[in-house]
Amino acid sequence: MRYVVDKSMVAHLWAHQMQDHARTGHGSFYFQGADIFSYGSHFRCGSVSKNKAGEIAYLITTRTYSNSTSKHMGYVNGAIPSGVLRFDTDRIPRLKGCGRLGKSDHQEALFFIIDQLGIIDEAIKKQTKSRTTDYRYTAMKALLDIGRWVEFWGLDKRQQSDRNEWLAPAIPKLLSTRKADKDFFWQVKHASYGYNYNKEDASALQKLLVLINEAGLIQSAVSDGYEARIEQLFADWSGDPQIWKKYAARHEKQADITARARATYERNYELRRERERQQREEEARIRRLSLEERIEKWRAGELTTAWIEIGHGQPYNAILRVHKGRIETSKGIAIKVAEAKRLWPLIERFHRNETTFVSDKIRDIQDHEWSINSYQNDIMTSGCHRLSYEEMRNCMTQLGVAA
Repeated sequence: MRYVVDKSMVAHLWAHQMQDHARTGHGSFYFQGADIFSYGSHFRCGSVSKNKAGEIAYLITTRTYSNSTSKHMGYVNGAIPSGVLRFDTDRIPRLKGCGRLGKSDHQEALFFIIDQLGIIDEAIKKQTKSRTTDYRYTAMKALLDIGRWVEFWGLDKRQQSDRNEWLAPAIPKLLSTRKADKDFFWQVKHASYGYNYNKEDASALQKLLVLINEAGLIQSAVSDGYEARIEQLFADWSGDPQIWKKYAARHEKQADITARARATYERNYELRRERERQQREEEARIRRLSLEERIEKWRAGELTTAWIEIGHGQPYNAILRVHKGRIETSKGIAIKVAEAKRLWPLIERFHRNETTFVSDKIRDIQDHEWSINSYQNDIMTSGCHRLSYEEMRNCMTQLGVAA
């Protein structure tokens, strides 16, 4: 036998109980006997349980888990044979060496039934507001799990514990109004990290169990009329005989809203596709234009700066346009007209006599300052921009500032 194997084999060996233990190389995923663990004994992924008749059921954790443990859970779920009895629970009653349940194990088994009552109660509460989800199937699974659980552990019969104490049948015991029974069975223990236990008073669910029992809903398989009786349970427990009629109305309304939203989405999707197609065609057309034609269209405000790239070999590397009440460069910087008018006398002075150059600041519309680094051969350099005097003069002429 091999005891250090890969993850999938750890799960396979556990699920089929082919040996008593195995682990992965780093030991983060392993099983001991009936239990399989992820990253330590504090997190049980599942257990293989046997009843008095030697029948097997898989008890799989319902605890939340990390991304790494979720991978281990994937191996666990994948290894469980199809068609076997499975319960999603953190309750783990175990038979003692004598083949009987202990008193605490019997209590733990009854806590599972109460857990399922909580699931049914929550399903009915959600159904009163639901627009899209039919929760009767959630309740059906919980009810059938109660029936199968009772059948698997023999909880429908009076049985002796490992200490020869008589353990009463589960449902009559949970229906008991004796204070001692309520204190023992309806103060439900919930395991938390480190196996510290806290208790929750679940006795309010006893009335739900009364309704379920009276309706004969605790069974291990679906029978004729079963769904109709579950529907009636929803109406009785919610106190709303119109619960299904109201759900149908909400469902129909939501379906209409969803259909209209879907139609709007599809319409907008087609419009977006058409815009994208037109944009691709326009981009293809622009790419076929010469630089001079692009510049002309850019100056007219028909193109963005992305289409203007001044080639190498020119003394300037950017051009200007008057657009939307401001002056823009082909590199995407814009300044207010007032700022351009402030700078123009300075540019004119440099143009007449470059030796009079002094550095200044240009403030763009984002309130960023750009230094004028130099002015030579009628080219002003500011940051990454090299602008010709003629470009600047043309803009000022359009603004009526330069003659």
